[in-house]
Amino acid sequence: MASNLSALEREFQDACLAGIPEAQRLGYNPTRFLQMVGEFGARETARRLMNAQQYPEGFSRLWELHRLDLTIEAFVHDNPRFWVLFDPQTLTNCDNRLREVGYL
Repeated sequence: MASNLSALEREFQDACLAGIPEAQRLGYNPTRFLQMVGEFGARETARRLMNAQQYPEGFSRLWELHRLDLTIEAFVHDNPRFWVLFDPQTLTNCDNRLREVGYL
């Protein structure tokens, strides 16, 4: 998988993983997220999570911890250079979810 990633996708994956220690420090270990990244890569994991009908477990947990800034949705929204990795509907879903919980 790693050899098939573009430079931007590698940057995105590295940046997504950089927030994991902070989540763990808060008492949330994003095990399922890490499994998904290992299986699908960060781009596809983010796409799947942002298009999920219900809030993903990690999103809900980070909301409880008052750290929505650590969600993949906030990460994508707050980093416009990564928007090109996602289709318009995924970005709309991302923003809608963040708006629903008062992040935007």
